[in-house]
Amino acid sequence: MTDPVDPRLTGVWRREVITTPAGHRDETTRVFWLQTRSWYADIRVPAARPTRPGGAGFADYGPDELIELATMQGFAGQLSADPEICRWRRDLDFQPPSGSADEGTWDLDGDVMVERGLDGGYEEIWRREPASRGPLLAFGLASDSTGPGLRGFLVVAGDHFLAIRDRPQPLPAGGTLKEVVAAAVAAGDLDRARTALAMPIAYGRIAGGAVPWEVQLSTWPWLEGAGFWPGDAAFDPLSRALRCSGLGVAQAWNLLDSSQDLGRIGRDLRLPRARGAG
Repeated sequence: MTDPVDPRLTGVWRREVITTPAGHRDETTRVFWLQTRSWYADIRVPAARPTRPGGAGFADYGPDELIELATMQGFAGQLSADPEICRWRRDLDFQPPSGSADEGTWDLDGDVMVERGLDGGYEEIWRREPASRGPLLAFGLASDSTGPGLRGFLVVAGDHFLAIRDRPQPLPAGGTLKEVVAAAVAAGDLDRARTALAMPIAYGRIAGGAVPWEVQLSTWPWLEGAGFWPGDAAFDPLSRALRCSGLGVAQAWNLLDSSQDLGRIGRDLRLPRARGAG
């Protein structure tokens, strides 16, 4: 585990704008970065991402729409930071591994942060979201009923959460996911295109949404508006394990980091319980 980051970096950051020296400016992509004392997770969804109301999976999307869905981004891992530079280690990435370091300078003024690329290639302005300073929790996926060995993270900052789970087959290094999906579509292999997109990332609010644990933004659009936990869930302070049904499958998560006393975590998470329990 890396050393704890500067406490001023923790919470949920919403990107307001990104600009580049070449004149690119983006204020419409929805971007959220959740940061605990060392672990983080991030999701980036373009405003023009296609959606299919009533859809239930990638099979509901056409070939061109699958290519557009591949422009989304998201990643998770650990952050290390010194007074000038943040370094994001990407343990999971929605896009193919690039081999490039993710580093940038940071300048903080209250709840506004300015991040700049070390090479001067971009500037991002971030604003901290309300109700996001605590509790700070991070879990690592221990087991998943969809298949053994999958990695995943669940990060909680105040009333916000972000969950990410690996795809069943790794992507080739280099290039972009859009290129991978477009090549599969061109070859007529829509199953391969859908498999390349099969990394669920879900951001939402624990108590501040329309339903408890409402998914408000996801790389799987059909999850949005629904509760993250379709069944019951429980945290065991002795084993430091969270057992639940999330993303539609039975899962177990191990606690990686907590700013809270273990006895408070179950209450802080407001976990759904089976009817009649407790």
